Amino acid sequence: MSSTLPAAHQLAVLRRPGPPLTIDEIRRHPRFEDACDCYLVEMLSLYDGDHRLIKGLVEFVRAVVFMLIVSMDAAHDPRDPKTHLTLPRLRALLAQVGITQPRRINDIVQGFQQDGFLVKEPSPHNGRIKIYRATEKMLATDRQWLAVYHAPLALLYPEVQVYQMAMARDPAYQNAYRRADLITLLNMNDIIGHTPEVSFFLGEEVGFRILMLLMREARANPDHRTGPGFFTRAAGEAKVSRTHVRNVMKRAEEREMVSLGDASGRSVQVLPLLQEGFRNWVAVTLAGIDTVSSFAIPHLDSARTAGGDR
Repeated sequence: MSSTLPAAHQLAVLRRPGPPLTIDEIRRHPRFEDACDCYLVEMLSLYDGDHRLIKGLVEFVRAVVFMLIVSMDAAHDPRDPKTHLTLPRLRALLAQVGITQPRRINDIVQGFQQDGFLVKEPSPHNGRIKIYRATEKMLATDRQWLAVYHAPLALLYPEVQVYQMAMARDPAYQNAYRRADLITLLNMNDIIGHTPEVSFFLGEEVGFRILMLLMREARANPDHRTGPGFFTRAAGEAKVSRTHVRNVMKRAEEREMVSLGDASGRSVQVLPLLQEGFRNWVAVTLAGIDTVSSFAIPHLDSARTAGGDR
C-alpha cells in the first residue's frame, strides 16, 4: 500500500467491498477445503518445537488471557487510567467470556511475567495501583499468532490487503486489530457455541493441538483414518503422554466423533460428526477474524501513531 495515497483512499482499498464475510460465504468458497488444510498446517507450525509455548499458549484459557491482555494493552492511553491493564479490569473482561477463576487468572498472569511477556509497574496516576504492559516479546508472539489465523483468509481472498498486513506481521495492523478485538469480545462465545465438537477438545489438556494432529492425518486419507501408531506420534508432537492421547480419543469415541476400533492406537477414524464440526470451526473462526478486521480498519492511522509511541 503506497504511503503517498490519501489516508481515506488507503482505507478504501484495504478490503473488498461489502459487509464482513458470513459463515456460509466462507463455506461456499470453492477453495474452502484448501483453507481448512491451510489452517491445520499453520496451527501446527505455531510455536513448533517450543515445548513451553505448545503446552501453554495452545491451552484455551491461557490463550484467551494472552489475547485479551494484548488487546487491552493496544488500547492503553497513558492519560486515561480507565484504559490501563490491571488485574481487576482483566478479570472483569474475562468474566464476559466465561472465565471466572481468580486464582487461575493470577497464576497465568504471573507465568506471563516469568516468561518475559509482561512487566508490572506503578500507575503514573496512583502509585498504589499496579498496571501491566505487554513486552515486545509478547507482541512479537502475538503477531505470529495473527499471521497464522489470517493465512487461510489470505489464501481465499489474496486481494484483501489487511490480510496481507497480518501475514507481514505489521505492528500497526496488530494494534488496530487488537483494539477492535475488545469491541467484538463476545464473538468468542459465538465461536464456542457454534462448534461443540471442537469445544470438547478445548476442554482437554492440549486437546486442541491433539485435534489438529488428528485432523491433519485423517484429512489426508479417503477413509478419514490416521496411519498406524497415532497415539504415539500425537503424544510426541503435543508433548504429553501416550496414555493422555488415548484417553482423549476414548472420550471422543464416547461422543461418536471418532472410531478407535481397538485400544492399541493403531489408527483413529474421524467420523462425520467431527469432520463437519471441524469445518464449522474453521468457517466460524475465519468469519470472526474478518469481522474484527473490518472493525480494525478505522483504527489504522491512530495505530501507527500508537506503535511509534511504544
